[in-house]
Amino acid sequence: MSNQESKPHTIVVDDCVVDLKNRYVATALAILFPAAGHFYQGRKNKAYLFAACVLGLFLMGMIIGRGRVVYASFSPDDFRIQYPAQVLVGLPALPSLIQAWIGDRDPERKFLNGFMAPPPLSPLTRTNRETLSRWHLEASAGFELGTLYTSVAGLLNLLVILDAFAGPMPLPQSDQRRKKPANP
Repeated sequence: MSNQESKPHTIVVDDCVVDLKNRYVATALAILFPAAGHFYQGRKNKAYLFAACVLGLFLMGMIIGRGRVVYASFSPDDFRIQYPAQVLVGLPALPSLIQAWIGDRDPERKFLNGFMAPPPLSPLTRTNRETLSRWHLEASAGFELGTLYTSVAGLLNLLVILDAFAGPMPLPQSDQRRKKPANP
């Protein structure tokens, strides 16, 4: 029985043994919070880098979009195709899920003073077009740019989640290159 078979969560990359601990726990932690799975695995340098990149991009998008770019809305007037990507950031996007859940039951009730809530409906037209137009006007291109940043942060975290599960990928090297001596 090889070492790989006896320890299913250990991989060998470029002659280095990497212990991924329990990769399913690491994946679950990475889904909840960016880089938490890497902290669990003890890959701290990667964890710091991934957390800074994903959370920094998400936070920058929220700032540029004036805190209004992450919300769950699946109405015909405002279908947020970007939202599934944004929610991949994990717990930082949790208020939007709570707002959507509360809003479905009682549209007048707000959680956290309406942070990450969808735009309110106009009492006359029963749509949110007026509020969305005002948000776009106030933020100018910042609304779309903030939406893009937060969406890319979620997609980047998807790669982080996959890395927590599968571990680092070895660089392909030919046998000839491996036998080449290092520079003296």
